[in-house]
Amino acid sequence: MQESDLEEVIALEQRSFTEPWTRKMFLGELRDNVFATNLAARAENQEWNEVSEGVLVGYSMFWVVFEELHLMNLVVRPELRRRGIAKELVRQTLSIAAAKGAQTALLEVRASNVAAQGLYEGFGFKRKSLRRGYYEHPHEDAVIMMLEKGGDIMLSEDPAVLEVVRREHSEFRALEDTHQRLEDQLTELTKLHILTPDEEIRKKQIQFEKLSTKDKMAEIVRQFKQHRPLSAGRS
Repeated sequence: MQESDLEEVIALEQRSFTEPWTRKMFLGELRDNVFATNLAARAENQEWNEVSEGVLVGYSMFWVVFEELHLMNLVVRPELRRRGIAKELVRQTLSIAAAKGAQTALLEVRASNVAAQGLYEGFGFKRKSLRRGYYEHPHEDAVIMMLEKGGDIMLSEDPAVLEVVRREHSEFRALEDTHQRLEDQLTELTKLHILTPDEEIRKKQIQFEKLSTKDKMAEIVRQFKQHRPLSAGRS
């Protein structure tokens, strides 16, 4: 996706969602987010009668931070749904993320969007939790889905290793505190019934900062293990 795609992207975004992303949010992903990859799919060779060759048919926007993929936005032109476009976008997303080192994937979807949940389940995603009242217009819960391939490094890491890292690295302890503070801020934002455009941008900034903090924590653990290998279960 390029900035030159944005007129079509924003038009499709507004057709697809009751809470569409703003131009400012798209520009933030394209210009400023070093973790972001943004894919735009276009029709080729008169594939479908509904659209002309070269017309935007869908897009995928995702972050890869260390070993974790976060799928942020997936859209397909309404008249071309159930043609395999979303499936191909997800396949491309997972392939690119895997090449970047991702081992797990995370996304959120409206509880009523059974079709999308079925699509993700076809790739091995599983429903992990429910975030109450996450969406507005209409008010609805969000289903959190995860694809696990090897596990999240910070969750699957040997607790004994993490305890030693906490004890010996003040930076790691500070990052853990920052991560928890950001999580608390995000929780407070999601409790609001309606987010203003500035609050939506702030929510994305918090998500970005959380992933960046987690990335730094994981790097500290990796460097520690390279220089101080510990046996499993050692205290």
